[in-house]
Amino acid sequence: MKAKYSINEFFFEVDSAKCDSWAWKCILRNRPQFRKGIRWKVADGTKIHFWLDNWCANVNLVTLLNISDISQLRTSLMVSHFITAGKEWDVSKLKELLDDASLQLILATSIPSNSISDSVCWGLLGNGDFSTKTAT
Repeated sequence: MKAKYSINEFFFEVDSAKCDSWAWKCILRNRPQFRKGIRWKVADGTKIHFWLDNWCANVNLVTLLNISDISQLRTSLMVSHFITAGKEWDVSKLKELLDDASLQLILATSIPSNSISDSVCWGLLGNGDFSTKTAT
């Protein structure tokens, strides 16, 4: 599938085409369910949407903070916006947007000191491996 449909890190943004196979169209239709189970591992923060991706909990920050109207949020913000050049959380920027409990949750999320890319794992199992049983 990856070779045929040129899947890259933007899998959740790929549009369906008329010539796509039935199986591929089904996969694309089920992306919201996949997104619920995916958890990002923070590294440089450049691939992770701050508000919309699951990265500091098994739900995104919009859900965690019970935000019903996201129209006032900068949903294009990436986690990298809150990481300093010294690979630490920029607490002053985070305090502008979050309450103390959410801030503590983020500060408990470690940032690797080496230069690696963000990665995903299956957040519904402790070991990070995908399971069809947990995907339903």
